[in-house]
Amino acid sequence: MKVPPSRRFAAFLGVDLPFSSCRAVRSSCSRWYHLSVVRTAIISDIHANLEALEVVLADIREQEVDRIICLGDVIGYGPDPCACIDLVQEHCQFSLLGNHDFACLLEPTNFNPIAAQGSYWTRAQFEPAGDDHDPAVTARRQSFLHLMKTYAFLDDDRDYLLVHASPKKPLSEYLFRDDVQKPSKLATAFQSMPGAHAFVGHTHVPGVFSGELDGAGRISTESLFDFEYGNELSGPFALDRQDGQMRFIVNPGSVGQPRDGDRRASYAVLDTTGETPTVEFLRLSYPAEVTAEKIRRIDQLADRLGDRLLVGE
Repeated sequence: MKVPPSRRFAAFLGVDLPFSSCRAVRSSCSRWYHLSVVRTAIISDIHANLEALEVVLADIREQEVDRIICLGDVIGYGPDPCACIDLVQEHCQFSLLGNHDFACLLEPTNFNPIAAQGSYWTRAQFEPAGDDHDPAVTARRQSFLHLMKTYAFLDDDRDYLLVHASPKKPLSEYLFRDDVQKPSKLATAFQSMPGAHAFVGHTHVPGVFSGELDGAGRISTESLFDFEYGNELSGPFALDRQDGQMRFIVNPGSVGQPRDGDRRASYAVLDTTGETPTVEFLRLSYPAEVTAEKIRRIDQLADRLGDRLLVGE
């Protein structure tokens, strides 16, 4: 198994830490840690799909990755919200707030009836009753949800914006691949970025939007926009700014509910080792039938939520 720099640094210090505990080294030696962080696994839209999340985490352990960041929607739709929250809290440096996480905390907003009903069931899982639950565990899970942010920057570097949905509307706006035909929409999204890169989820489709500065040296409706579908990229994709002329919005796809016709779980790895950063998309098979059957056994979750996992839509 490849060993990430953060764990090699832990060994140098004489500390024996599992992959998920390397943040102890980060917090105590943050200055040195920031020098060593070069590869970041980015996951999103888990949607309480434990089987998919476990497969993705196992694959990440085989990558030369320093840390994992989640772009939100850990819960919603799926049958294992508590288990997924626990794993994300254990393995991720942090998770952003997605619209389904928000719905669990407050109220579903602009949800269809199936999604809304699922959100109410999910909320109930974080409000257990009876004598068989651990109040400390319940408090830890609820605290984790309440502390999720709507946006963040990678290592406080404003060149890398992280949101769940879009730079313009972090919780709600969808950026679809066909939006390259809507220059006003994409121009506004790119203009909302303080730097050259943004990572988003929400649409459950992996890929890279690119925007080229116009003749006046800015992003506008006259800019050229493109979308590279993650499944069509062979190996790492270079986020080449071309002397500052390019901007990028990257979607790692969905761990737990892909919607691009490919049922495999999706995530991405950002590599800032070299002079030009790269992003690589990875797809993994997982036992979707197991998750679908769990959903069918829960009356408050529509069978449709399980059926769609089998076809990736």
